[in-house]
Amino acid sequence: MRDYCAAGLFDLHKNQGLTLAQLTVAAVTLTLFLPCVAQFLILKKERGWPMALTAGVGIVIVAFVVGFITNAAFNAVGALL
Repeated sequence: MRDYCAAGLFDLHKNQGLTLAQLTVAAVTLTLFLPCVAQFLILKKERGWPMALTAGVGIVIVAFVVGFITNAAFNAVGALL
């Protein structure tokens, strides 16, 4: 599924819908995000609800924080790509 999302983001960039900096931030966030519902449910089955919820929330937080930091880094160096 991520492959299709990455291809869609690249198409947006190619058609001037996203800058290179926006494409990079989206790709980094997408890469770190929870892969799919099935993986979450397997984690729940193997480790239980508390661990699955903790891991899921932690993964979402890490993905968005890293995306935010990546965006801030692009803005700090003046990357207007």
